[in-house]
Amino acid sequence: MKKIILIISILLVIGIAILSFFIFGDYSDGSRAGTLVKLSKKGYVFKTWEGELNSYMFVGDQAAASAATSTLFTFSVLSSEKQTIDLMEQAMLNGHRIKLYYKEKYFKFPWNGDTKYFIYKAEVMEK
Repeated sequence: MKKIILIISILLVIGIAILSFFIFGDYSDGSRAGTLVKLSKKGYVFKTWEGELNSYMFVGDQAAASAATSTLFTFSVLSSEKQTIDLMEQAMLNGHRIKLYYKEKYFKFPWNGDTKYFIYKAEVMEK
């Protein structure tokens, strides 16, 4: 009986360690730059800020022949990042480009937001 309890305890500890690794660990981190398209506070129980960043790329060899393409980057910001949210709102209202620093999680959890990308820092780009 003691062996069964010991085996169950060990499996439980290993399971908790693996689960906490996926909840608190980061898969990758990086940065993206562009203009903010949307920033809104969402959620029924767990409120997070959700946004979209429009990053422009120019495709082609010459300036006259190049075409602008845009990609939308969706992200989440925890409500505790108040200073980052304020900076993002100001950049969006003034039409400034912004550089967002993010951490990508392994999985999307319902209490963390709508995406796997979490913004932890923002910088307004100089024109």
